[in-house]
Amino acid sequence: MIHVAIISHGHEQLLISSYLGGLQGENEDLHVWIKDNQPSRALKEYCHKHGVSYTDASPGMGFGENNNFLFESINNSVGFKKDDYFVVMNPDISTTPETIRQLVRQMREDHFPLATLNLYRDAEHHLIDANIRHFPNLYSLVRMLALRSLSRPYDKASLQTARHVDWASGAFLAFEAQHFQSLQGFDSRYFMYFEDVDICYRSRQLLGKGVRYYPQLTAMHAAAHKNRNLVSRHANWFFRSFLKFLSRRYFVYDRRRNQPVSK
Repeated sequence: MIHVAIISHGHEQLLISSYLGGLQGENEDLHVWIKDNQPSRALKEYCHKHGVSYTDASPGMGFGENNNFLFESINNSVGFKKDDYFVVMNPDISTTPETIRQLVRQMREDHFPLATLNLYRDAEHHLIDANIRHFPNLYSLVRMLALRSLSRPYDKASLQTARHVDWASGAFLAFEAQHFQSLQGFDSRYFMYFEDVDICYRSRQLLGKGVRYYPQLTAMHAAAHKNRNLVSRHANWFFRSFLKFLSRRYFVYDRRRNQPVSK
């Protein structure tokens, strides 16, 4: 079974109008789970009508903690089998059940427990979404001052076949459920931002499994990028999370590395 976790923060109209990002329907091998942080009667009724699991419990959590909450809810209610998958997907992603099925088939074939799709910013696939990037490091602040970007994106145009990448955006990440559990989920100490960098880094450094990127499998991501306003609370969360990641990377994870990296 493929379990897809979607967190809504007032995204009820987007989710309803997009038919849950294209995943609405009777799929025996795929089930959608919604956690609503800004409880909406319309979204709740829509989910109940279409057989989607909905909860508005424990509002106010951060990105990682919300997804951990859904993982535990799934585990406690239906349980994860050995070959089940847990997919973290933003409410502004549009894809298809068959795309996710194909991704899981590729992951099984390649023996990779963590992977992502090729995201675009538009339905026509003209605008590239930089959802795969190199890990930030101590020189990233210099890069930020020069280029207004803390981490360097991969050149997607040059990546024509499936390959290993450093990290992929939490807008869409697919895990073997057992691998997510082995990682103990997202680090809830990140309220927002860099929890995706952190979990990808832990997967590589501590468990020896990097992120697999499949360029032929695509989806649309209508991203907002709220952290770009340097005086916003999102910017504050962003920079605090960045510094937290650097601290944990150099003083915790790198010292505990004991696995060869699988690429």
